[in-house]
Amino acid sequence: MLEGIAPILFTPFDDRGDIDADGLRNIVRFEVDGGVHAIGINGFASEAYKLSDDERRQTVEIVASELARGLPLVIGIAPASTEVALQQARQFADYQPVALMTLPPATMDNGAGALVEFYVALGKATDVPIILQQAPHIPQYRHTELPAEALAEIADRAPNVLYYKLEGPGSAAKMRELKPLLPEDRKMFGGGGGISVLEELRNGAAGLIPGVGFNELFLAAWDQWKRGETDAAEAIILNGAPMTRAVSGQGHEYSLHMRKHLMKRYGAIHSATVRRPTIDFDECDLPAFFAIVDELDLRVAVKTER
Repeated sequence: MLEGIAPILFTPFDDRGDIDADGLRNIVRFEVDGGVHAIGINGFASEAYKLSDDERRQTVEIVASELARGLPLVIGIAPASTEVALQQARQFADYQPVALMTLPPATMDNGAGALVEFYVALGKATDVPIILQQAPHIPQYRHTELPAEALAEIADRAPNVLYYKLEGPGSAAKMRELKPLLPEDRKMFGGGGGISVLEELRNGAAGLIPGVGFNELFLAAWDQWKRGETDAAEAIILNGAPMTRAVSGQGHEYSLHMRKHLMKRYGAIHSATVRRPTIDFDECDLPAFFAIVDELDLRVAVKTER
C-alpha cells in the first residue's frame, strides 16, 4: 500500500515553453535521491491542465523510464467523462503505476450522484488502484467536492478506489469526518503543498502528496511520526512552516513559479518558465524566500561560510 511522501513533479519548460525532458529527468533524480516513497506526474503541480494529450503521455514516459520500476509511480488523470477515464486507465496501465490519481469530470455540475457513479465505474473497470482526488481550492473543481458519506459509499462499492487525496481548506476536518467511515484498507493523503500536513496527520492521513523542492522536511517529519515521536515531527513541520507558507500560501500558480525558481537556482533546470496564462509573478519575492531556504540548510540551499 502507498504511504509516506509522494511528490507530484513539476514539468520543466524551456524559455519557449516546450517540455525540457532533461530537466524533468533531473527533477526525478533529485526527488529519488532525497528518499521519497513514490513519484507522481501529471497533477496540478505538473501543469497537466496546460499540457496536450501527447505531452501528458510524454511526461509519463520520461518519468517511468527514469524510475525504471525503482519507485512506485503515481499518474494523474483528469478525464472529462467516464469513457475517457476508462481509455486513459487502459493506456497508462502499461507503465504499471501504483495508482491513478483521478480528478472528477468538472465541466458540468451533474450533482454528487453522478460523480459517485463515475468513480464506482472506473474503480470496477480497472485493476490499477485509484486515488480519488478532491481539489475544491481549484476554481474549476470547487463544485465537485463530495461529502464524507459519498466518499464512503464509493469505498463500499468500488474496492479498487484505495486512496483519497483531500486538499484545500477544510482538508483535515474532512479527514476527521471520513476516517471512521472508511474500511481499514483505505488510506487518506493530504496535498496543498503541505500547508495543513500537521492537522492532516493528526486526523489519520497516511502521508502527503506535495510538490517538489524541499521534501526532506516532510520526510524527516514522517519518519518521526511513524515512530510515534509526534512532538519531534511537529517541531520539524513548524520549523519549516515559513518556507511552506512562502511557497504554497499564495495560490497554486504562485507556487509553480516559486518551486521552479528554487530548482533553477539549484541547477536542476535551466528555465523557470511557467506556461501561460499564469499570474504576474514578482521576482522581488525570491530573495526573502531563498533566505528562508538557506537558513534551513536544505539540499537546495546555497551553502555559505559561517
